[in-house]
Amino acid sequence: MHPYRLLFALLLLLLAPLAAAQVQVRVLLAETETFTLELLEGHRGTVDGSLRFSTALPLSWPLAASGDTVLVDGVPAGRSLAFETDSGLVSWDGESYRGALLFIARDSRLLVINRLDVEDYLRGVVPAEMQASWPAEALRAQAIAARSYVLNSLSPVADYDICASTDCQVYRGISLEHPDSDRAIADTRGLVLTYAGGFARTYYHSDSGGVLASSSEVWGENLPYLQARADVAADTPHREWHQHIAPAELAQQLRLLGHDVGTPLSLEVTSQTSSGRVWELKVSGTHAAVSLSGSEATRLLRGVGLKSTRLVMTGPLSARGDGWGHGVGMSQYGARSLALAGYAFDDILAFYYPETQLSRLSVVADSPH
Repeated sequence: MHPYRLLFALLLLLLAPLAAAQVQVRVLLAETETFTLELLEGHRGTVDGSLRFSTALPLSWPLAASGDTVLVDGVPAGRSLAFETDSGLVSWDGESYRGALLFIARDSRLLVINRLDVEDYLRGVVPAEMQASWPAEALRAQAIAARSYVLNSLSPVADYDICASTDCQVYRGISLEHPDSDRAIADTRGLVLTYAGGFARTYYHSDSGGVLASSSEVWGENLPYLQARADVAADTPHREWHQHIAPAELAQQLRLLGHDVGTPLSLEVTSQTSSGRVWELKVSGTHAAVSLSGSEATRLLRGVGLKSTRLVMTGPLSARGDGWGHGVGMSQYGARSLALAGYAFDDILAFYYPETQLSRLSVVADSPH
């Protein structure tokens, strides 16, 4: 059985009877070499999953890593060290987060991870991914898409489940929490999208540029519910954008991909996907020319700061494009447009993720906030 399907089955069948059980998610916040953690209230600490201490005193913890071992003031402690405070809040790099702060040593670096209940995690995701002032039905659709995405990402064998950046889902802790997005999360508590016995991979983006992309053209993964097709009309600021590509930035991104053409002189789109996105391109420079295709071409274009690969070249290094993001799954501006037209969250999700089913996880839905 696919591991995601197995995890889904375990959540439904094994944990559902435990009304107070909560699904935990581990979010990678950063990597660092050394760090002194200042805890200004009572707190508890676990080493490799076992409770080792509890104190009512404010303490400082000088942390570092040696190989795969966490050092506390130079003394080996274990591979992982987690802290929970009496208030239930922890801080990292000026931001506050719910849950625990977990440090894992890997290759003499510390992985800084926020471990918390998935519903609390969503409170820091939904308003970071969609404006809390948008219609309630769009926010509800966003909450379900974000919940499904993170549950699909759970990996018991990995050090963490998901990152906090645009490479995964943007997560900002409690700084952006908003009553309207909180309400959307509470209203949809436990609701997820499923497909073929597992969590659906609910990719989403800001603006499709008018045409949704397929998962196969962007990532080489053919999912029946993520196919290229026309999107709904939407009022969005991300259409008809123009951008000049700086030669130095283009050269740097090419080198990161293992290519050197000297100073780039031109970029030519030589092939497009069915959704009108770049599939193959050619960069000519003072020393050589190179052709890139598929995900490598996408990485190059996104690396130089283009908002979308649904574009045409209007000059040697000038582009005009539509949309913002990869274009797969739910367009957030499209969801807003549908919500303004009177569509409910389940209608919005059915449009963007056809062939998926809306399901409820008892383990999440019945657990207290």
